Amino acid sequence: MGKYCGLLAVLLIALSPCLVWSGPAKSAKSTAPVKQVHPELSKQEQYIDCAQCHAEATPKVHEEWFASRHGLAMVKCYQCHGTFENFRVTPTRQDCAACHENMLKKCPQDKPCWQCHVPHTFKAKK
Repeated sequence: MGKYCGLLAVLLIALSPCLVWSGPAKSAKSTAPVKQVHPELSKQEQYIDCAQCHAEATPKVHEEWFASRHGLAMVKCYQCHGTFENFRVTPTRQDCAACHENMLKKCPQDKPCWQCHVPHTFKAKK
């Protein structure tokens, strides 16, 4: 596996401009968000921890997460965003409820968590 990791790292660095997300995309004719999907990954690439690629592909998002309570607690990306079989860019309230059911009972039921909390840092918006 060692030689594959090195080769894969070089490949991912070369392709990293293709992996960058800057937030919800907008179509040219509409202001409605365009659904974002993760770039296709090979079976081998799916074994690499998300944070390993996102540290380079989306450094701001990675740093926000890494310095957050979730990052410090080693909460993994798939716990909120799903795996490659059920990946979602935007987690649902049910994803948050897996760990924060009591907090969700106190929050407005008609709003997603990130409307009050900054995604990846999870600090309250001011």
